[in-house]
Amino acid sequence: MAHDTGKVTETVQLSATEHSRNVAANLSVTARKLRFSTSRRSQLFKAVGLRPRPMQQIISKAILASTFLLLVVPNLASIYYFVFLASDQYQSETRFTVRSSTPALGKNQLAKATGLPSTQIVQDTLIVTNFIKSKDMVAALTSKVDLQNIYGRETIDPIARLKKDASSEKLLRYWEDMISVSIDANSGIVTVKARAFSAADAQKILKEVVNASEAVVNDVNNRIWRDVIVTAQTNLDNAKNQLQNTREELLSARNQTGILSVEGASTIITNLISSVQKERIGLQQKYDALLGAVSADAPQMKVLKREIDSKQKQLDQLNSQIAGQNKSEQNLADVSVDMSQRELEQSLAEQQFATSMKTLEQVQFVSKQQLLYLDTFLAPDLPDDAEYPKRALWIGGVFAATLLIWGAVVGALTNVRSRLV
Repeated sequence: MAHDTGKVTETVQLSATEHSRNVAANLSVTARKLRFSTSRRSQLFKAVGLRPRPMQQIISKAILASTFLLLVVPNLASIYYFVFLASDQYQSETRFTVRSSTPALGKNQLAKATGLPSTQIVQDTLIVTNFIKSKDMVAALTSKVDLQNIYGRETIDPIARLKKDASSEKLLRYWEDMISVSIDANSGIVTVKARAFSAADAQKILKEVVNASEAVVNDVNNRIWRDVIVTAQTNLDNAKNQLQNTREELLSARNQTGILSVEGASTIITNLISSVQKERIGLQQKYDALLGAVSADAPQMKVLKREIDSKQKQLDQLNSQIAGQNKSEQNLADVSVDMSQRELEQSLAEQQFATSMKTLEQVQFVSKQQLLYLDTFLAPDLPDDAEYPKRALWIGGVFAATLLIWGAVVGALTNVRSRLV
């Protein structure tokens, strides 16, 4: 009996030891699972034999969906598009400067006539560069080439293709994407690059851009010369009218005074004075010679005396015509001052008229020259290889952007899920 009791006790002890070992083994397995499991809540729940909450299951599925939609799909689509669909784009390049010339007018006269300072070249360069990316350039190109055929044909991939019946605003935005313009601040060199889906089209488009830009510069020249000619003609008309007025005033003054020339009238009067003076002296000498033999009251002496007085009166009148104190009548000195003033005005008007005429003739002679011109020292080239699209750059950019967005979304979802525990 005692022997049986000992066996039972030993069996119970063995069962308890074996149970303890089993529990220890299970705990060890569970610990290993917890140690080597990831940080995901679903795996932790599975490791300990628990089921996650429904909201946590939704968040886990949302993380999986975001990985597929935000990371996998966009990158697969970008790889497929840029590797298999994207059309090659060729880029042609040209370089030019806007220069000024100095025509036969000379620098000083040119600046005076046109008001064209050197800083104007900078403004005209900006005018050309802004024109290249404007609606006017698109209109000029449309009249020369078929933009819809070049940029909208069916062989071009749908994303890069110009849509049919595009509005003018959309066409302008599309053109701004296909053209690039840059200016070197130090040299003033303008670099223009145009893209198309064939090398020949890119070169053709860029040639038309240069031609249209030259037309704009020529229009600037035409406006400058039109303004210069109008200004010169206006100055000539004003000088002509001024000369006519001064001539009429001088003619009126001559008619009023009866004197054509002060110098001529002075010469005539001087000669008359000399002649009368000579006659008076001769009569006076004859009178003095007869006075010793004939009485002063004799008739012939009285006649001589009257002739002497008459000659003296003539001398006084002639002298008063040249200059005198009598202000009631205009003498030759007064006429000389007035005539000199009017003749001076006429002379100045004649000089102004001659100068204006010469300026107009010079402007008309050199009006065919260009004050501004487009100097294209690098003609539009024919590209050999397609430079666009930058496939590796775009694929890498899409991957970086989607990875950033996906990381932000997953991080937010993970943060929410961690708060639910």
